Amino acid sequence: MKKIFRTVLWGALLSAVVAAPAAGQLATADAVTESDYRIYRSDGTPATMAEVRAAFASVEVVFVGELHNDPVSHHIEQQVLEGWFDTHGHAAALSLEMFSRDVQYIVDEYLSGLITDTHFQQASSPWSNYKTDYRPLVEFAKAHGLPVIAANAPRRYANMVSRNGRTALASLSDQALSYLAPLPYAAASERYEAQWNQVMADAMAAMQAAVEASSEGDHAAAEPMPENEGMRHSEMRHGEMQHGEGEMNHAAMREKHHPDMTDEEYEKMKAEKMAAKKEGEGHQMGEGMQHGDMQHGEGHDMSGMKHDGEKSCAMMEEGGECEMMDGDMDGMDHSPMDHGKMNHSKMNHDTPDESSDHAAPAAQPQHGGGSMLDAQSLWDATMAWSIADHMTRRPGAKVAHFVGGFHVEAGTGTPEHLSQYRPGTRMLIISVQSVDDPSTFDPDEHTGLGDFVVLGDASLPRTYATRTR
Repeated sequence: MKKIFRTVLWGALLSAVVAAPAAGQLATADAVTESDYRIYRSDGTPATMAEVRAAFASVEVVFVGELHNDPVSHHIEQQVLEGWFDTHGHAAALSLEMFSRDVQYIVDEYLSGLITDTHFQQASSPWSNYKTDYRPLVEFAKAHGLPVIAANAPRRYANMVSRNGRTALASLSDQALSYLAPLPYAAASERYEAQWNQVMADAMAAMQAAVEASSEGDHAAAEPMPENEGMRHSEMRHGEMQHGEGEMNHAAMREKHHPDMTDEEYEKMKAEKMAAKKEGEGHQMGEGMQHGDMQHGEGHDMSGMKHDGEKSCAMMEEGGECEMMDGDMDGMDHSPMDHGKMNHSKMNHDTPDESSDHAAPAAQPQHGGGSMLDAQSLWDATMAWSIADHMTRRPGAKVAHFVGGFHVEAGTGTPEHLSQYRPGTRMLIISVQSVDDPSTFDPDEHTGLGDFVVLGDASLPRTYATRTR
């Protein structure tokens, strides 16, 4: 498996020049049919939803790595949640990246019928695509009496780490710290950091190339663009580009790279970076790369690095040809990953369980002040902690966690942290990808992304054009 994140790079570049879908072109999960996607096992063997559901019986946690604006992702999530409940009954719980831990009590008030849906949505700060993409999941849980876990770290604290480093969290109050994974939380694993660094470097290069091409009035991409990478090369017709006096669709660029940012936050970041570039400061990528000025955590799906346009890179959330390191999930056994019981005595964030394939390493010295990767890890760790904490407080609980793809693909990110907090937890990973031809499983692109890989039709309209929060 050599190029599992190529969608990110080319998706990011294309999003800069392809116009967002018109309102009339938006889709919903309800419009998706079985003909719009295909399901495969990790090695490309065809599978069915019935086989996916059958696998639920032997696991405690199922992860669905979504593309935030992808109707197939949300259709699969609905199918998974229904199957999860059918399998585990009232031991089942729904966990969502899309709500942060500081609104858990509001979520609980709504599920208990204490407050109205209107007040719930006003008070809980749901993503702007909540009504179409996540409300059906919450309503299913409410109707069946299932807990909903507001799993994520608040954006403001991820932003603190991005700007000032992980040590900045020590200044928070006890109340604020209760919304985060216990400190010090583990740093990204070597595999996860390698994926991150390569995708960040490639995406930044693609963004810069797109900006330079636009400023020169050149509508062509800096490099040949392969087809089958999220948004199809064949869709790059002049009638679908936004050139408006040479300007690209920066809202679409923001949506691809920083889906967790609002448009205003993204424009502010972009202006700061352009000013720095003019001053010759540059931006160092790779080891010790500086991300302090990039407001990660203020807006997630790259929820995902394929986070929102499509994958969950909360980092850029949602391009890049990442060469996976040896030891990735190639040839991963079809049986669910076996990971055990939460052992608080072993929750040593400085000394992870080296016997676990998904154990995240201990926190490392902060590099370069602020760090987007450390902010990303805060999200991963906090979501994992939220799941583990729920399973400790409710023995026998079974959790379905829905999150941007980058957080879970290839077993890195959130699953690694969960293995640290609750060694032996049996997990299943479902990765959803957008491709030109769902009937073709590309071994280089898709092998090992998860126990099951769902290939959805990329030509389907997206569920939103721009997310405002």
